[in-house]
Amino acid sequence: MSESTSSGTTAPGGMLPVSRAALRDWMVTYISKLLDMPPGGFPTAASFAEYGLDSVEAVVMAGAMEEEFGVVVDPMQFFENHSVDAFAQAYGQPDDARAAPGAA
Repeated sequence: MSESTSSGTTAPGGMLPVSRAALRDWMVTYISKLLDMPPGGFPTAASFAEYGLDSVEAVVMAGAMEEEFGVVVDPMQFFENHSVDAFAQAYGQPDDARAAPGAA
């Protein structure tokens, strides 16, 4: 069972309720706006530090994710998973998990 907080619930198992691809796209859009560059203007395998994101931006991005996805995101997750690709892989739902139930 998820814990309830004033800003949402903690994601069960740390997973966000969004596919890896959608999470990756959201992060690319968010970071591109933050860095004032076109979407896709940075490699998603590069570390957050390589494009200048620090702990302050991690806290702000975690808050934006909480608002977007309705679950609590611990900013430390960005330091444990150092890139958009690594974060999406660790915390997004498998891309095929969002397929229609009974499709197997």
